[in-house]
Amino acid sequence: MEEHSPPPTDAVKTRLIGGVPYALLGTFPRPFAEGIRIRLEGRKIPVRLETPFTYFGLPEAYIGTYTGDVALWIPQRFYDEAVMLLERDQPG
Repeated sequence: MEEHSPPPTDAVKTRLIGGVPYALLGTFPRPFAEGIRIRLEGRKIPVRLETPFTYFGLPEAYIGTYTGDVALWIPQRFYDEAVMLLERDQPG
């Protein structure tokens, strides 16, 4: 199975979402991303999941459930904590 990991901290892509600085945690296949989202939200870390269609203003309700790669954005202030949690949860 292919291993996925977030980018190094110095290479993190950021942007404002609703006036809040968000950091790109990574781009992952949808099922894998949903597992990450559930783990982080369980630790009270907000997650914004975006499909390629998000940028066209198309909600998934209109296009069906997208199962390809999605981007996970989290508030920048939680980035280091999120990476630590995900690294701790990796097997091996």
